[in-house]
Amino acid sequence: RVIEWTEDFGIPVVTTWNAMDLLPHAHPLNVGKPGVVALRAPNFAIQNCDLLISVGCRLDKVITAYNPQGFARGAAKVVVDIDPNEIGRNYPVAIGAVADLKQALTALLRVARRLCPQGIQRPELVAEMAANRKAFVDSNQEWVQSNDFPMTPQRILADLRAALPRDSYICTDVGWNKNGLAQQYPVYEPGTIFTPGGFATMGFGSPAALGAKIALKDKVVVALTGDGGWGQNPAVLATARENNIPVIWVIMNNRAFGTIAGLEKAHYDTTFATVFEVDGESWSPDYAAIARAYGIEGITVNA
Repeated sequence: RVIEWTEDFGIPVVTTWNAMDLLPHAHPLNVGKPGVVALRAPNFAIQNCDLLISVGCRLDKVITAYNPQGFARGAAKVVVDIDPNEIGRNYPVAIGAVADLKQALTALLRVARRLCPQGIQRPELVAEMAANRKAFVDSNQEWVQSNDFPMTPQRILADLRAALPRDSYICTDVGWNKNGLAQQYPVYEPGTIFTPGGFATMGFGSPAALGAKIALKDKVVVALTGDGGWGQNPAVLATARENNIPVIWVIMNNRAFGTIAGLEKAHYDTTFATVFEVDGESWSPDYAAIARAYGIEGITVNA
């Protein structure tokens, strides 16, 4: 229904982190993900809109970029949610509807088509959005193509996308593996990305990938984690080995709880207990050796 809405009436769509695979990455009206760790285009689209229709979104601090006064400041807000407690919880609404989302979108689309049967096309807006997407991709090329080591996150994500089938499934953890994927990893098939969402549960990615692979035996399933997230429950390798669950783990190793370290440094000018060190030197376990100890192939990328 969302795709029908956006295509029939030229409505730009921004998606939450949990719904990042709702629209194909290259859909001309997919603006991207808004919020704290996001792109300028979706945040600007929200800030400059005159009508915001929020469907099943809590409009929490991550999505609104901790901006309670300025979030969609000039827009009338229409909120549809199955939970009545979410209506007006964080922002005053012009219209609030408690409803099943699919049923609500079906009813709204039916009325909109009756009022405007010819639909609405916005070629100038589509062109502007295409230019914004291209500008971001172009600005990233230096990092995507970088041969630096340690590898840049942009290069890791680009190489991963090039190597995986279009219908592969990815289960992220918490940190830049999730944030970077939401920003710049092209998603082609709906329902192929699983993240811990707003709960930001460190350690989610590995067991989630096991569950996904059990359910999707004929699909490629990847657990994309940071070293901090993967280290929460390495024993899932035993489960994978004993039950022959062929998941691929990709560990983006920055030898730290990187996101926490960055926030701690920004607010308190320290990285206490967030950077992995031994005697003042950066340190990391040999994750490939740990995998091999469980009887699973392990490879370390060194250059």
